[in-house]
Amino acid sequence: MKKWFCSLLAALVLVGATVAYAAAGTTGTDDSQKMIDELTRAIAANPNNPALYAERGRAYRNNGENGLAMADFNRAIELSPEYVPAYVERGLAYYEDKEYDAAWRDYDSIIKLDPQYADAYFRRGACYYYKNEFEAAVGDLDQAIRLNSKHPGAYLVKGVCYQKLGRKQEAVNAYKALLANVPPAEKEAIALARKLLKSLGVEA
Repeated sequence: MKKWFCSLLAALVLVGATVAYAAAGTTGTDDSQKMIDELTRAIAANPNNPALYAERGRAYRNNGENGLAMADFNRAIELSPEYVPAYVERGLAYYEDKEYDAAWRDYDSIIKLDPQYADAYFRRGACYYYKNEFEAAVGDLDQAIRLNSKHPGAYLVKGVCYQKLGRKQEAVNAYKALLANVPPAEKEAIALARKLLKSLGVEA
């Protein structure tokens, strides 16, 4: 596949869908360090609050301190094994580091805790994609779409999986479904779906 396609697909997998449980992260090293300092003080006052560890872990991640971030995500889960936001953060960290088996396990845990969480199915499906388990990926992506019919990444990755499986018409159907269901604001996803359809000899 073309490099531009792989890059855009990776970007869509990482940020193309709303992560319902995760608050917006900070940007910039200075902001991240300030957040780390504030959360460290909050943790000192309330050391058994998993949300504080998950938040600080995200700030560490934004600051490039990945080892400290993972330690905080792990601590949050130790304190509260059913605290979904900690799995969301840790799963994304594993995913970004291309540790797809570990990321898969966290998304699987999220699904067990919250079976209605569409983005967890999408991200677990993306892990299957990168593990070359395309049939399994399609199953998860279908479930993501059932739960959120406007999820652009799910349609795109589903179409790519079908292309990998040599099932052209089903790939075409996935891309056309994206065009029919995804809001106009998702311009990158729509443009990519059209390019992929064109590459398959189909005008959209």
